[in-house]
Amino acid sequence: MDLSAALDVAGTGARPRYDAEQGALVGSRCESCGAMAWPMRAVCHRCGQPAPAETVFAAAGTLLSFTTMWVGPDGLPVPYRIGQVRLDKGPLIFAHIRGLGGETKTPATVRLRLADNPHTVPPFWFEPEDAS
Repeated sequence: MDLSAALDVAGTGARPRYDAEQGALVGSRCESCGAMAWPMRAVCHRCGQPAPAETVFAAAGTLLSFTTMWVGPDGLPVPYRIGQVRLDKGPLIFAHIRGLGGETKTPATVRLRLADNPHTVPPFWFEPEDAS
C-alpha cells in the first residue's frame, strides 16, 4: 500500500479540530471504507488508506458515559467532567462535558458549545441539549 499521499496531509497540530463558523467539529471520513475519526487522521484507522477526506460533523450527539476528573493538567481548574459522545452520524469521541445536573442519566442528548476565545482551555465542550 502506497502511503505517500499521507505525507501531504498537514501535521496533527495543524489539522483543524473544529469550525467556529459552522459551530461543528472537523474530522475525517475515509472515502474507501467510510470510517470516521476525530481529530482528522492522515491515514484511515480501519483500512489504512492515506489522506481521508476532511469532514464537518454534526454539532449534536449522545452522551454515553462520563466521569469527574479531580486531578488535571496545569491551568485547567478541577473538578471537570469528560465523557464519551457519539456524534450524530459521526464518530465516538471523548470531550469535556459541562452543565450536567446531579441526576443526569445516560444516554443523554448533548450539543457542542464553542468558547468565545479560541485560546480558552478547553476551546469547546458538550452540554445537555436542554442546558441554557
